[in-house]
Amino acid sequence: MNRSRSNPSLWIGGILVCLLLLIAIFGPFVAPYDLDFQEKTSSTIVNGKTVIKTPPLEPSAQHLLGTDKWGYDLLTLLLHGARYTVFVTIAIALLRVLLGTIIGLYMGMSEEKQNWWITIENAWSYIPIFIPVYFILLGVNVNSDLSTSALIVLFIFLVTLLGMPSVVSSIRQKTEQIKNMQYIIAATSLGAGKNALIFRHILPQIKEQIVIVFVVEMVAIMTLMGQLGMFDLFVGGTKMTMDPPTFYSITHEWAGLIGSYRSFIYGSSTWIYMSPLLAFIFAIAAFTLLSKGLRDRYQTTYHRTPYI
Repeated sequence: MNRSRSNPSLWIGGILVCLLLLIAIFGPFVAPYDLDFQEKTSSTIVNGKTVIKTPPLEPSAQHLLGTDKWGYDLLTLLLHGARYTVFVTIAIALLRVLLGTIIGLYMGMSEEKQNWWITIENAWSYIPIFIPVYFILLGVNVNSDLSTSALIVLFIFLVTLLGMPSVVSSIRQKTEQIKNMQYIIAATSLGAGKNALIFRHILPQIKEQIVIVFVVEMVAIMTLMGQLGMFDLFVGGTKMTMDPPTFYSITHEWAGLIGSYRSFIYGSSTWIYMSPLLAFIFAIAAFTLLSKGLRDRYQTTYHRTPYI
């Protein structure tokens, strides 16, 4: 009880993450309008005068977050796009941690030092992952002939592969530290094999760190999605129209909506940009608080190599 009181980041972050998951799961079912609903130009009588209403419409009782300039309800778009933002992030983080943990454990248990891999880790740590992801997706993601599902799978595969070295590095270094402890040496002398050492002795020792790595990876992935969104590369595909060039997020994921609406940061329609921006900040803050709370609880330090 005292521990929960002294660690507000953990329970606040946990509550926010649970709320975020509920929004991602049930968002499309509680959306106030259909996804393809558009407000059209209309007229109404106010105090005997005809007033013409045209999108974008300001937040009101009918549209709690307002509409964009094409008449789409912003709350509806956010509720439909939440599942792509949250579940794509979770899928990438889960694959990174699962594969990175397996590779890191076996590399850390290797009798010979893996100098070739350490060289890759050191070199890759100086390359922002945004750069290779951007240039690989640039020719594929915009007005693509691939389906939305195929583009999502491609994004998950690419970001998982390019971001996995950070997880491998963390698990490998921790494994190398633990395998030199006396109880591991004793178990080895008694005939324990590599698999027994990994699953019975080492893995239980680093399970807390693995959980922290998982949450931190989600923050890093969402940050990457936000960076790509500002350069008009959206998860699930980008639709571009000309005269003038305009970019749309096909899936309406939150980073994509930020990128689509960034031109509205100036002027009188700032709510169009602020709505997805605040939603995205809420998601990142939820995972960040949960990560800090877990760190404080397990009293461990996770130093992530700066790949992003």
